[in-house]
Amino acid sequence: MKRRWLWLLCTTIVTAFPLRPAAAAAISTEVPLPGGTVALARALDVDPVPDRGRFIFEITRLVYGVPEGSRLQADAFLTAVREASRRGRDGAPDRRPADVVPVPLSAELWSSAIFRRKVALEDLVVAIVADRSAALLCHGLASLDDETLAYFADHPALLTRIYEHSAPLFAAFSDGLQVRDDRIVLPGGEDAQPLWEALLLEKTTRPDRFVQQLFELNDGRLAFLYDVIAQLDPARRAFALGVWMPDATIRVERFKELAHGFDSLREWHVRTQPFGRVSHDPAMMFWRVAVGSDGAPLEPSSRALWQHAFHGDDPLGDLAATDSEPFDAAWLMSTIESAEVRVRAARLDQLGFGTRVFSEMGRSASQNNDVLTAIRGVARYRMLMLTLERIGIRTPALYAAAARRADQLAAFEGRQGFELQAQFQGALALIAGMVRVRTIDSVRAGALIAQLVALPLEQGRFGGSIATFVREDLVSGTAPADSLELRVLRAISGPASAEPSNRPIIWEGQSYRLDLGAAELRRLQRVRDKQDGVPLDVAVELTGISRALANRNLSSDELTVLISRLGRALEDVPQRSRHDEEVDLASGFGVAASEHDALQKIIDELGRAERARDLKRAARLSEPLGELADQVLAHVLLSIAYAMEIGDPDSTVLLAGDVSRRHDFGFNQKSRELRMRAAWAVPRQDVSPGMPWRVSGSLLALDVGLAPLSLRRVNFERVLEAPKITSNEREAFALSVSLINPFALRDADLDTIADAIATGRRRLQALSRDGHDLDPIADQLRLQGWRRRALRWTLANEPERASSLLSLTELLSLGGARLGELNAWGMAGVTLDGCLCSRLTPLGAWPILLGRPQLGLVAVGVADLHLQVAMILKELHLPSALAKVVLSAAVQDYIDEVSPTDAADWLTMVRTAWMVSPERVEDYMAAATAVGPLMLATDTIQ
Repeated sequence: MKRRWLWLLCTTIVTAFPLRPAAAAAISTEVPLPGGTVALARALDVDPVPDRGRFIFEITRLVYGVPEGSRLQADAFLTAVREASRRGRDGAPDRRPADVVPVPLSAELWSSAIFRRKVALEDLVVAIVADRSAALLCHGLASLDDETLAYFADHPALLTRIYEHSAPLFAAFSDGLQVRDDRIVLPGGEDAQPLWEALLLEKTTRPDRFVQQLFELNDGRLAFLYDVIAQLDPARRAFALGVWMPDATIRVERFKELAHGFDSLREWHVRTQPFGRVSHDPAMMFWRVAVGSDGAPLEPSSRALWQHAFHGDDPLGDLAATDSEPFDAAWLMSTIESAEVRVRAARLDQLGFGTRVFSEMGRSASQNNDVLTAIRGVARYRMLMLTLERIGIRTPALYAAAARRADQLAAFEGRQGFELQAQFQGALALIAGMVRVRTIDSVRAGALIAQLVALPLEQGRFGGSIATFVREDLVSGTAPADSLELRVLRAISGPASAEPSNRPIIWEGQSYRLDLGAAELRRLQRVRDKQDGVPLDVAVELTGISRALANRNLSSDELTVLISRLGRALEDVPQRSRHDEEVDLASGFGVAASEHDALQKIIDELGRAERARDLKRAARLSEPLGELADQVLAHVLLSIAYAMEIGDPDSTVLLAGDVSRRHDFGFNQKSRELRMRAAWAVPRQDVSPGMPWRVSGSLLALDVGLAPLSLRRVNFERVLEAPKITSNEREAFALSVSLINPFALRDADLDTIADAIATGRRRLQALSRDGHDLDPIADQLRLQGWRRRALRWTLANEPERASSLLSLTELLSLGGARLGELNAWGMAGVTLDGCLCSRLTPLGAWPILLGRPQLGLVAVGVADLHLQVAMILKELHLPSALAKVVLSAAVQDYIDEVSPTDAADWLTMVRTAWMVSPERVEDYMAAATAVGPLMLATDTIQ
């Protein structure tokens, strides 16, 4: 009886645990690496050497994240290792000093399930790195949490299957996998279960089969979908899963349709480039969509509206359909991601713009023709729409009116079109500049823009109406004793500071005061002097004289006075040299006529009319004089717009004089559609063979096109090597400096930033060595699986280095700061969010930023230099408004010095930013005292 009872007990135990081995398999192993991490990294041509806690994760990514043949030294080393492995080990064991690095799973499991041969513990790292599939499997395993890794350790057959069939896909998309108690834990919880089980035809209670289906069906595209959803914030995840839809059956159908959209993804090269991502893929689509807390899309969300916005031919449009059914993830996928890359980018810009600007309108936004016109306008008049957003306009009718005016201007070509665009865009650029420096607010700006877009356009000319607008409306209320140009320059220079203060600033024994406006006015005046152009007053004067000549009651005495006025105006119109005329080619239609010669000719003709007492003949000259006035005004507004953004008055760009005359609105484009878009495209510097340097695109947001000119080099002592970061990343860093608005920075921000980062570091230092209390912090920061694993290992083995695994933005949030309230200190949002704005990238964004070097997105996540400068300004008791001056030099040095392992090595970029010291900031401050905005307490400016 006793024996039978023992037999039954044993049988029960075996039945209860049929899949468990006698002892739980190890989920991680401390592996000695002979020669250390430095030796292996050098052999693989990796520099800098990754931290030990993330060594295996980074090495496998760096070696196999690029096509074979891209790293010649690494390929040669690995070939030698593989050849030695085929011959078998021989000779004495490697007894060089070893570093210990963590590797997922045990050496025994790697030997039995993967390599099918015995691999010694000290050989394990090199053996993994030398085998592509093993390395990619290891990379994916390093992304898993402990419980999930334990499941894989207990299922060696699943490891073998992944190794043989889907290692690249597992490396790319394993991060979102979670297994608990032999059950897949889905992103989205129970709401997601029927969706995934219907899609994969496998239960979540069979994780091995579920994982196999996930990574093998449709060549891994379903794994991509799974990973994208796992990385989303809860609200967007609910949108993607359709949780906001009340009908469960429809949710399943639409989720299948969403997955079907992933089946047809273009540029799918994950097996050969597992860590690369295509531009504007579904992950970026979900990033742009705006949703409520329940996952429902924010307005405007009508499919009818967006269908018209994406596909309509009429640039203005009419929302005839009344269908208000909201779009869902599947509809967006089929509408946006099915297009080629440029169309995808344009539609994502439209999607982000529509919800950023009009979401507060609620349901009425989806039924508003003006909203439709504005959204369509992003594709055709991009900088016009984005500039109105930047100014703070939220009235759909004003966007629509501006779009209609842009459409009218598109009908004119050649020099006539050039002058119309320059006048309209130049006046709008002045308004935007006045808002930026807080001379006017967005309400006043909206009223001015409404006046500007309503100005009459007769026979293809503004006929002096913009000159009158500038004189009577734009700078109304300013000191009338000043010249008109000085009044305009003061208006776009702004006040002394956004935070008026009489507190003196003591620097190097001198007493200074902060005066942003005075420094900017001084800079603008120097640039205008170097441009050697016509003063704004002359252009307006010519307009007034032209109208006076047209007066039917003009007398001979009045004509004499007008001729005299023209003579005085002529003195301020410089004669252009032949060299000036030869470089005036980039506008697309050849050399411009000399304004001086044209005005002199009109004066001569008027003189003859005066002597003949032929007032009718004089009156007929009002038309050519009016045309000349418009031409002069166009060039003056171009020049002032450039002066606002050209940066250093000693810039080499100004050696060629007034480079604004070369501006290219795209009139050399062949089709009207291309010309229309080019005139409002993102401005960019352009150098073509046989053509001088110029800027192509819109005159608006020139700070984007001229961003590199916002940087200045102060260190000329060393020989510079080629920058180690991509050109797109360099441009992103420069653009981030250009978009910083000193008037948006607050001294209180310095305290907030410094205190929060210090608190974040203390919280990290207070974590236990075993890391059992890490998860709440990791959840708050939305850390990926590999980062949690690396941080936990570092806490246990190198606790003093733990904070170096986080960015300052993450420490800032960990210390309790609200990132959204400190966006003025952030990076350029142009590429990621589509706005002309600065943003501190939200937590959890790294999966979106990585793998897209063609967009330079990694730089968008590295706001550490900005935050480091903020902390140093606090330490030195300097005002926050000096940050832009300091960063203009600091970022140039940073670009010259930073040396990441590759375009995805954001951590090296972060750590390089921390190297900026108070001493270096003191060097950068020289410009602030030399040319402003720190002015000697006794200094004045006229």
